[in-house]
Amino acid sequence: MAVKKTSSKNSLRSLEASGFYSDFEKDGCLYAVLIRSPAPAGKIKNVTVPDLPEGYFAYTSKDLPGIKAITANKTTIKIFGYGNVSYAGEPLGILFGPDEEKVYKLLDTASINFDVENLESALHNVINNQTDEASNFKEFVEQINEMPSLDTVIDKSHVEENPNVIIATREIKYGLYNKLSLAQADSKIFESADFTSTDTWKEKLLTPKWQETEGAFAYTEGEKIHVFVPTRWTSFTQKSVAAALNIEESLVFIHKTKSAGIYPSGLARTTQLAIQIAAASWLSKKPVKLVLSQFEQENFMVPGVLTEITYRTALNKDGRLKALKISIDIDIGCSNPFAQEITDRIAIAAASYYKPENLYIYAKAHTSKNPPTSISMQIIESQAFFAIENEIQKISNLSTIFPDELRLLNAEEAVPEETAKPKRTKKTAAKEEAQITKFPFEIPTGDVQNVIKTALAASDFNRKYASFHMDAIDRAEKDSKPFFALPLRGIGVATAYIPSGYYGQTSFSNDAKLEVTLSAEEKLVIHAIKPSDVIQDIWKTSAAEILQIPKQNIQINSDFSYDEIPEAPEDSYSSISIMNELVRKCCTDIQKKRFHQPLPITAKRGGPANTKTKWDKENFSGSPFYTTSFITTVVEVELDTYTYNEKIKGIWVTVDCGELFDEAAARRTIRLEIQQELTMLVKGKTVPCDAINISFIQSNNRSGQVGGLIHNSLPAAFSSALSLALTTQLTEIPCTEDLLFQLIRDRTKQKNEAKTESKGAAE
Repeated sequence: MAVKKTSSKNSLRSLEASGFYSDFEKDGCLYAVLIRSPAPAGKIKNVTVPDLPEGYFAYTSKDLPGIKAITANKTTIKIFGYGNVSYAGEPLGILFGPDEEKVYKLLDTASINFDVENLESALHNVINNQTDEASNFKEFVEQINEMPSLDTVIDKSHVEENPNVIIATREIKYGLYNKLSLAQADSKIFESADFTSTDTWKEKLLTPKWQETEGAFAYTEGEKIHVFVPTRWTSFTQKSVAAALNIEESLVFIHKTKSAGIYPSGLARTTQLAIQIAAASWLSKKPVKLVLSQFEQENFMVPGVLTEITYRTALNKDGRLKALKISIDIDIGCSNPFAQEITDRIAIAAASYYKPENLYIYAKAHTSKNPPTSISMQIIESQAFFAIENEIQKISNLSTIFPDELRLLNAEEAVPEETAKPKRTKKTAAKEEAQITKFPFEIPTGDVQNVIKTALAASDFNRKYASFHMDAIDRAEKDSKPFFALPLRGIGVATAYIPSGYYGQTSFSNDAKLEVTLSAEEKLVIHAIKPSDVIQDIWKTSAAEILQIPKQNIQINSDFSYDEIPEAPEDSYSSISIMNELVRKCCTDIQKKRFHQPLPITAKRGGPANTKTKWDKENFSGSPFYTTSFITTVVEVELDTYTYNEKIKGIWVTVDCGELFDEAAARRTIRLEIQQELTMLVKGKTVPCDAINISFIQSNNRSGQVGGLIHNSLPAAFSSALSLALTTQLTEIPCTEDLLFQLIRDRTKQKNEAKTESKGAAE
């Protein structure tokens, strides 16, 4: 049987990111916009754009040659909306043509009809269709009369069922919560606690305006389709485009472009965009480009998920955390293929590295009528760190125990409180053995004590904190008005980690794989997805040392056959240490063989599977990460009492990222992330900063990543400092001037009410 031959050159796909998709052009390029649903619910009847000029096109799900929806981790994502609308703004079709301005004008004429329309959208469609002033008035009246009756519109049987469906949960119990009922444990713990605190924390992730918005560019070349898109899941994007166009996968060429921004996406939502543009180009046989507007990026491609994390904390007077009771609400929008992993990771991070005597965590992820969300490996835990660090700072203020003492004391495991045991039987004995007696999580955080003490010493934290704290108490007691000449000052500290190599992954395998070949000319090729320039240099340095060859003889090849592209997203395991270890092992294998067998020699290695035994997936306990990098960030703020403008007087950062291969590069990464983060602390402006101080703790621990450490710690340190300056608790980020004003007004109102009650009681 004859087999169709494919040239090796045409079968290869480069996974090296090159340029930005918005920079690519072809002669005759058409510009696209998405036709979006104006309503959050309803059943779509049809979508049309009347009187399309020649050279302009509009397509919907009905026009797709292949599948109408893609499936990622058992989650179905419609390419273009059909049937019931999932959320307001859901893409129902694509409109494109040669004149971008005219495309937007045509978009205003798009008609979206629902089986049962609400009164407002029906009237909107009727009026939009009457664009000609000489339109037949009788026809207009007939259309008005054909609109659904008010009874039909408000009939609840037409309203979609509750969209808030819980799709992922995680419950963690330790100490008394593992032995008693929830109510019994609460009663026993909180009634006898010396200090208690309850608060809800929210960190909303902003989309930076300076980054390239999502989008894609595509063109056809005979039977082939080329798509330029900032994907980090090339295999999935390639398969999905082929299935939607109903063509062979070998005919799909995904050209990976650079991911702009601090929150890289590039997964299912990016794949959906890639298919939409590929379909437009394939059906029209024209090059097509879609660049989402800033509004679309901010509203339909939001980074991360929406979370509300509520803490109920009990503290003994000696500074030991008696209990952390944590409730985590995660809004994933209408869908998220990675909901379980997000839920698990946030649940683990909610206690950070602290080890309270008793712990209860209940996390739930639910759907809503919000746009779909995704996962960004670097920032999964950031909202949990914002919550726990602010809660620790708050309980520190209540107990007057210094923040560093409180953190260091609770970094060590305490002996859980005993409770009266029932009569021991075989059944109860077996149950006791099944219960977790050790603290559920063992986070490999490195030298916590040294990192915290170094940052606090460099910033003179304890002296400033005591001074600002006394000043705040004095102002609160005297009920001083915030509007006076001297600026308000505060200082805050936050600690956090960034993990590498999560062993509890439910979405993908985190088995890193690597192939290294030494040729007869003693040139080394590392076959892997090309990392950053810094990591490339680390790999080359390690290989050159082991094989004793010049660094210039080493290259990294990111070309893969179309049917051998790695199945998992590029950063699904995310570890400098793991990959560098694989490079070292492969080079060591080659070095052992190179003088005993002819060149070329190829060595292949996979991730360290034996370390997975440290994580008990069934009981959700153990050491969940291969390694972590640990950070302490101190922020000193100044608040102008007339303008409510914030200013950061100084930022002090100390990091333990294990073995440090390139300190200068790590320092540049941290400094850049600080500058980026300063644009997202206060909505609509960049907070100025006078000084940035960065230091590293040298260690021989496994090297971890530096990227993401600032995002996990700086917002909490900033809000803690601002809370101290305002003498009232800031519970959400980003903040606004209106929010700051309201917090002070509420504090003054509570103060006045307390005075009135006190006066009334005295009379």
